[in-house]
Amino acid sequence: MGYWLGRRALVTGGAGLIGSYVTEKLVERGAVVRVADNLERGRLEHLSQCVRDIEFHRLDLRDLTACRKVTRGMDVVFHLAARTVGAGYSQLHHGELFTSTLAVSLNVLQAAVDNKIGRVLVASSSCVYPDDSTNPIPEEEGALRSPEQVNEGYGWAKRMCELQAQYFSKEHGLEVAIVRPTNVYGPRYPFELPEPHVIPAIVLRVLRGEDPLHVWGSGEQKRSFIHARDAAEAIIRITERYANGRPVNVSSTSETPVGELARLILNLSGNPNRKIVFERDRPEGAKHKTANLTRFCEATGGFEPQVTIEEGLRELILAARQHLSLLAGAGRGL
Repeated sequence: MGYWLGRRALVTGGAGLIGSYVTEKLVERGAVVRVADNLERGRLEHLSQCVRDIEFHRLDLRDLTACRKVTRGMDVVFHLAARTVGAGYSQLHHGELFTSTLAVSLNVLQAAVDNKIGRVLVASSSCVYPDDSTNPIPEEEGALRSPEQVNEGYGWAKRMCELQAQYFSKEHGLEVAIVRPTNVYGPRYPFELPEPHVIPAIVLRVLRGEDPLHVWGSGEQKRSFIHARDAAEAIIRITERYANGRPVNVSSTSETPVGELARLILNLSGNPNRKIVFERDRPEGAKHKTANLTRFCEATGGFEPQVTIEEGLRELILAARQHLSLLAGAGRGL
């Protein structure tokens, strides 16, 4: 708690999947927290436990003037705001995602420099890695070849954000921490996205009664998943301990094939006998996408994720049920 006690921290995207947990944890540590979120994907109810202890600003970070105003007076900026989407949407909208992602990040970084902010956390992404990366992926491969094909536009934007932060660090003395989260999930996911990420996409299809369950790809592609609560804890620790401009993977040590993940979701949702059909003509991304966590261990002081995949999936399934129930109650169907 010592480092954060009384420290003024801005969290962009602070009502979102990861940002809301970061906000809660900073408040618990005694920080003076300001949140900036346009509520396009974030939700104020995610901040219900700490809303009286924070300063909230609803604004558009594509507006540089707004960025300058909201960063003024801060000691640390956690830049977590981003328009993240699933592979189905991303593969068809590279230019759109490149432009929107880069515009917001460059504005936040420029505002931080203009207001002489001491330290900035930049949330990058594992999408910066090429499809043929080493497994597990070391951070050094984040600037090799093109980013993964399915998320190429988003991946290039995130690479540029990292680069700009590093340039500003050298030119203006800005202390920069960079994280590359891998497959973050949790109950605060924005289920209304038209093309959700892999875990919420499968959960929603199961709860809507899809039988047989269709899963994109071979089911053999392996991923490491980390709960948003654990990702938030790691991000805060890295911002405190490792603001040296070197990117850090944020993930778990476990590796789960997507086919096995789908079966686990069926079991936990009470549908163990439902058949699974794998759509091999659909995009599945890299065969392996697990992260080397050597630097993560160093940067976090040996932190180990606490939420098991079973526990996290139960939380997400419950949240998805509530989401679908609200839709049905509003007459929008399932």
